[in-house]
Amino acid sequence: MFRNQVNYQTRLSLVTQQTSSEDRESSTFLLPGEAEFPSPPARPDALLRLELALSELVTDLQGISHIVGGDIGLTIQLLRLAARETPESAGTMVTIGEMVIHLGVEKLRTLVARTAALPGHLSHADLSRCERFWMHSRLTALIAEELAGQSTDVRPQDAHLAGLLCHLGNLPQLLGWQAASPGAVNSSNRGHRIAHAWGFPRALADVIGGDREVCLTAESRALLDIVTIADTWAYRLEFLAIRESQRAHARAPLHKLRNG
Repeated sequence: MFRNQVNYQTRLSLVTQQTSSEDRESSTFLLPGEAEFPSPPARPDALLRLELALSELVTDLQGISHIVGGDIGLTIQLLRLAARETPESAGTMVTIGEMVIHLGVEKLRTLVARTAALPGHLSHADLSRCERFWMHSRLTALIAEELAGQSTDVRPQDAHLAGLLCHLGNLPQLLGWQAASPGAVNSSNRGHRIAHAWGFPRALADVIGGDREVCLTAESRALLDIVTIADTWAYRLEFLAIRESQRAHARAPLHKLRNG
């Protein structure tokens, strides 16, 4: 319905439905999979930016989509809310922009209010690992989106979404949810299970599972291929950035001595 949306500057209030009073109560604002897996946090800066964007009189769809799509926690929460509101759409890949328009401002505001900020109870070391994971997910998504732009089989928006979530199965260990998924064989298997519990589209869940044999359609197999390549490039770029930083740090003392 919204696939050919070109006017990204829109008053979402025109399509917003009033949030029911039960949605405003934390005890009843339940998303799919809540009993099995906790809700993931989001980066504090992303939460703040989204809250500010949703408070504008004229809401910028492209801006909201960009904020959500840059944070794995917000993207997960948006997907879960969309699955709750339209469970019949589980078989189709829907873009972040489409979900934002369909859900409306009030539901998104409630979602932001119910999403915790990343630091939470984490130690400094755990927080550092989480931040690296958040950054890797975003980098993978951006590379996957760029690769899909050169393909006729995968939409860039779908590639971005799959790239962002391809390591979903690592979240339990990062956030201390190990006991919540005792039957998982590995992180990919765990991610596949979480994706299904949270009501993600089937093609996206299959890509998160990371097994080409599980992907039932040519579209999902092409999506997995792009995400796999993007993930590899993201790791390479991160390695090169770390190595260059180490070299610069090693040269710094010599530079200071020469200047002295």
